[in-house]
Amino acid sequence: MRPATSSAAFVNHVLDVAERHGCDGDWLLNQIGLAREQLADSMLRVPMRHVRALLDLTARVSNLAHFGLLVGAAVRPGTYGALGYVLMTSPTLGESMNMILRFGKIVYDCPSSQTRIVISDGRVTLEHQRISELEPYCALHQEALLVGWAAFGRWLIASNAPMLEVRMMHSPIGDTALYEHFFGCPVQFDAGSNALVFAESLLSSRIHGADPRAHRNMLLEADWQMCLAYPALTATDRLRALLTEQLPSGDFSLKSLASQLAISPRTLQRKLAVEGENFNQVLENLRMELADHYLRRTDSSIMDIALLLGFSQASSFSHAFRQAHGISPAEYRKTLRAKPNTTAARVDMDRQSRA
Repeated sequence: MRPATSSAAFVNHVLDVAERHGCDGDWLLNQIGLAREQLADSMLRVPMRHVRALLDLTARVSNLAHFGLLVGAAVRPGTYGALGYVLMTSPTLGESMNMILRFGKIVYDCPSSQTRIVISDGRVTLEHQRISELEPYCALHQEALLVGWAAFGRWLIASNAPMLEVRMMHSPIGDTALYEHFFGCPVQFDAGSNALVFAESLLSSRIHGADPRAHRNMLLEADWQMCLAYPALTATDRLRALLTEQLPSGDFSLKSLASQLAISPRTLQRKLAVEGENFNQVLENLRMELADHYLRRTDSSIMDIALLLGFSQASSFSHAFRQAHGISPAEYRKTLRAKPNTTAARVDMDRQSRA
């Protein structure tokens, strides 16, 4: 699986905020093993380990435990590169949020997480959901992400509307009053997810910088940046990333996914074969990786997990899981909870017995 990365534009934004609060940007970069010259190209991909190190180091030397909040609150279009300008030229807040799903990888690309939007009962939940433990969790980055979403959304529609609910998976690392003041509501820490919840009525809010012609141009620019940023991704990497997004919707047929990758089903199958993979193998392996995460890290019901993995019935999920693990999902979770300090047997991702 490809490593997690961030855009140089976002790293430059973090540096700018650090320098505004009295830090020496060049010293910070030297400490984490980067040079400012490396960040001259805003589209350069920077490994997330450097971003985490920069956030953590700045928070320590500045004595600002809430540095992630400061980074998020200061975002502007340039922070997000082409994505920022796609968002600000969209007609409504709702349509701009759809652009986050389409082009979010321009800013953050982490195979261990995904962005989800759920609309129910007049409420919108914008969630940054962890789907594996391959990348370390960084509380400061999660705070910068959620605060940035809220700050930029408010800026787009010129409204300081409070959130209905805010959830963060980590324990408080700064003065909780600062977070409650910014979001306009209590923040639930040590939660099961990182998410913003706001009124569905805001989705129809007009964006003041909306410009249909500029929006079309920025869509082309964003597509171009995506192609430049990810020319070396394998067919397997691209398929896994798309499957991760599409599994909950149930629309992940070979034909549908190939179409979204702008190639024919036969070409996709041929590219996977060259990499020693096939469509069903990639699908099954990814499902079992995600199943392990949901059973290990969440309290979601077996039925809910089945739906997240694209199964229409819990029994179908249980059958597939038993084939991979030798036990049912419920038994697997029970084993994990009975032995919290023991790593349960992992799925044999190579599936050698099926080779």
